[in-house]
Amino acid sequence: MIKHFKFLIFIFLTVISSSAEDVWIEGTAQPKERITISSPVEEVVEEVFVEEGDNVVKGDVLAKLLSKRQELAVKKLEHLITKARFEFEAVEDLYAKKIESRATYLEKKAELGSYEVDKELAENDISERLIKSPSDGVIVYRLIDPGESAEKVEALFELIDASSLKLVFFLTTDYLDQLKVGNEVVVDFPEVTSSSQGKATLKFIDPQVDSRSGLFRVMFEFDNAIAKIKPGVRVRMKVPSES
Repeated sequence: MIKHFKFLIFIFLTVISSSAEDVWIEGTAQPKERITISSPVEEVVEEVFVEEGDNVVKGDVLAKLLSKRQELAVKKLEHLITKARFEFEAVEDLYAKKIESRATYLEKKAELGSYEVDKELAENDISERLIKSPSDGVIVYRLIDPGESAEKVEALFELIDASSLKLVFFLTTDYLDQLKVGNEVVVDFPEVTSSSQGKATLKFIDPQVDSRSGLFRVMFEFDNAIAKIKPGVRVRMKVPSES
């Protein structure tokens, strides 16, 4: 709690006033998403297709786990399904002509259905061994190499989506009445050499005020598609003047 309190006071002390009208407050810039990608199964890694820094899109295959056993199972089931379907269709024709019994007809139908379900499960096992990106973004950590064993739900990659940034600030309650979700404010990034000033939209106002510091948290969204600001740099918000 003491560390948290000191952090909030530090943030508050970064308020910068360039004139009586312009008040700037420093905050932090975070990526839109930070995702840890893991494996749903325990298996040896066969191939890895990405490196740290690579851009990926949703659905890209990042790594492949060994799946030879599952692939052979699918091939075997395909043969069994072909045979079972041939037998079922023959029995179905005889049953329609009242030559074959209903019990035999139902038995062959159930057999075919069982093989088809088994094949679907085997194909799902193969799919689980393809580690895919759940979102667009950049690979920031690759934590696995071919030949290593991937444990179930163990982190294999970390990805960030910085197409937009979450800008977080801590304000005093003096600003509560001036802020409403949907408001736009001017922000800039002092550590960026090129023109870095833009507008951010208020998305969240913390319903709680920190009892020790008297500060509350707000989060703005900044469209980063063009500016490509790196998450983690300092950001300043121009506090809207009281109307």
